[in-house]
Amino acid sequence: MSNPQAIIDLFSRLLQVATQVGLTASALFLAWAGFLYMTASGSPRRMETAKDAAFAALGGLAIVLLAQAIANLVQKAIVPGGT
Repeated sequence: MSNPQAIIDLFSRLLQVATQVGLTASALFLAWAGFLYMTASGSPRRMETAKDAAFAALGGLAIVLLAQAIANLVQKAIVPGGT
């Protein structure tokens, strides 16, 4: 391939789409965990399930954001004057 910019643009777009999907999924799962917690009716077991779901959603959010940050760092290290 004679044009590396096309590959860089492709990976940037894929990363952007994956980040948007991950953020949306994390928000939906966090909302679901909130719904579970609100409908637990004081049941310790259901409240614990909701808390676990919330921690999993936040963990997924952290993974998405870290993946974005790592990809940006790698891109800046590889591409001179990375975008």
